[in-house]
Amino acid sequence: MRVVCAGDCGVDRYVNLGLDRPGGITLNFAANAREVCAPTDEILVLTALGTDRESRLVREALERLGLGGEIVEQPGATSIQYIDQGTRGEKRFLRYEAGVLAEWRPGERELALVATADLLVAPVYRQIHGFFEALLAAPCPGLRAVDFLDLSDVDDPPGFVARFAGRIDVGFFGLHSADVALIADLERLARRLGRLFVVTLGAHGSLALGGTERVTCQAVPVPLVVDTTGAGDSFAAAFLAEYCRSRDVARSLELGAARAALTIQSVGAFPWE
Repeated sequence: MRVVCAGDCGVDRYVNLGLDRPGGITLNFAANAREVCAPTDEILVLTALGTDRESRLVREALERLGLGGEIVEQPGATSIQYIDQGTRGEKRFLRYEAGVLAEWRPGERELALVATADLLVAPVYRQIHGFFEALLAAPCPGLRAVDFLDLSDVDDPPGFVARFAGRIDVGFFGLHSADVALIADLERLARRLGRLFVVTLGAHGSLALGGTERVTCQAVPVPLVVDTTGAGDSFAAAFLAEYCRSRDVARSLELGAARAALTIQSVGAFPWE
């Protein structure tokens, strides 16, 4: 299987720790996918990096993790996510600087890679809407999975998802258990279009929407939550690795929950010294 992970590979800057780590949604997903997918599966990355010091950290991570693909260099800054941690390990996003990724659009080489994917995975958020739309407009023969995050940066969350839902197969959402109305809207949309939507709810577990009944899964308890950064990315990697093999939604939720539980017991979404 050829997995193409498109989007942000950058730096997670932990303000409270004075620490820079390679990260970003796409790199977090790809690093976990390399661990949970079959050794024969190709895990490829499609992204743009700047020419700054931070780009060297990301390139080192890509090399050490054995992740190839199309890594485009653009004059400017690499994306940075500023993170603070709460007393119980919960991440608090302070701000995000998209850097060169904000204006970059995939060209012929990058879109040619998308056209070979058995699985295409990408996030969407306000700062990279242009990149995401260009990516989704490209032909792709495989399964398309999109991480919509928590939808907090759009005015009409159900309408925003509906705009793209016809062109994807699986959607991921990181919501709260109190988002009852939004979850119901997503469920109606998933059923109407015949799509699979997966909602993670932190300690409240996860849901799969789109079938005749919801499929639920409890979160896996951990002795100590150290850092929740990247939990959703690692969940999605384990979920899709199983779902692409078996189409077993319940089993995919279980493996996603187990992977997320492993992630939150250390700093960052994947091991890095």
